[in-house]
Amino acid sequence: MTIAEVLPEPLPLVLDEASDESLSSWLSRHAELYGIAPSALSLRVGIDGPTFARIDHWPTVGEARSLASAMRRTPAMILSMTHQRYHGQLAAMIARGKTFLACPECQKIHRRDNRAAVVLKSWSHGWRITCPVCGSRFHEANGDRTHPPAGAFNHIWDEARNGEEMLADLDRLPADQAAFAVALLHLLLLQRSPRRNDVQRQIWRGRILDVVVPGFDDIDRHAPFTVHRRTPLVAPLAIRVALLAGLWRTQKDPDLYDKMERACSGRQSIRFDATKIKLLADAYPAFSPLRNIRDSSPFWSQHFQQRKRKAAPVSRFRAT
Repeated sequence: MTIAEVLPEPLPLVLDEASDESLSSWLSRHAELYGIAPSALSLRVGIDGPTFARIDHWPTVGEARSLASAMRRTPAMILSMTHQRYHGQLAAMIARGKTFLACPECQKIHRRDNRAAVVLKSWSHGWRITCPVCGSRFHEANGDRTHPPAGAFNHIWDEARNGEEMLADLDRLPADQAAFAVALLHLLLLQRSPRRNDVQRQIWRGRILDVVVPGFDDIDRHAPFTVHRRTPLVAPLAIRVALLAGLWRTQKDPDLYDKMERACSGRQSIRFDATKIKLLADAYPAFSPLRNIRDSSPFWSQHFQQRKRKAAPVSRFRAT
C-alpha cells in the first residue's frame, strides 16, 4: 500500500454538521474545537492547502475519501456539503470568498446551540433569496449584523420566488431549456441601447432587465451593480430579486424575449447576439451548429476576438 492510499485515522470527536452547512464552515469549527490552525487540521485530515476556502468548490475524490475517514462520514456526505452539484450551469452564480448574505432565523438557532460560527452553503448561492432550511428571507450581512434588502421590488417578490425555485431545480429541466435559462440571466444584465426618456430619468447606462422589469434602472442608478467576470451572476439581494423575477417573466411570456432584442441596436445588438451564441454553444453540445455561426461571424471576429497582427513582431535581438 502506498502512502497516498493510507487514509487518516478518525478524529476522536466529530461535531454534528448543521443543515446546509458548508464543508469549510464545518472544518473551521473543528479547528476551533481542537485549538489548532486550519493548516494543521488540513494536514491531519488529508487535504491540501493552508485554508479551507477551496474545499467548498473543488474537492477531489481523494480528499473526499480522506475527509470521510477522518470525519466519520461517507464520501457522498462530504461532497454534499460542497457546491459540486452546481458547478455546471450555475457556476457563475456561486460567490467566492466571504459571504455577504445570512439567514437571521437560522443564526438565532445556531447561537442558541452554541455554534454561531456556522456558515450555510446557500449563503453563497446567487439564485437564493430565501433560506432552504427554514424558508425565511435572506438578509444582507455586514460583519455580525444583518439587515433586510431594500423593498423596491417587493411587488414582484412572488415572481422572484418562482425564478429561485426554477434555478434551484435546474438540473431537472431538459438540458436545452436549462442552458437557455442561464443564458437569459446573462442577457438581462447586458446594457441596452439608450432611450428617449433616459436623460429625464438620469439613466446613463441602462440594462436590458429594465425592459422586463420596468423601473429597474431607476433603482440601479442609485447604487450601480458591477458585474464581476468570475461570478457575473452574483448580485446584491435587491438586484437579485429583480433578476429572478425577470427570468420568470421571460419563461411565462415568450414575447418578452423579442422586446429584449429590440431594446438593443448597433453595438449592443451585436453583443446581445454574440453573448447568446457563445453561452448556448459552450453550455449545450446540441447547440454545436451555433459554434459554426459564432466562429464564422464577421461581427464576432471584429468585436470579440483578438485581432491578428498585420505584420510579424520584430525581434528585440538583431542578427549579427
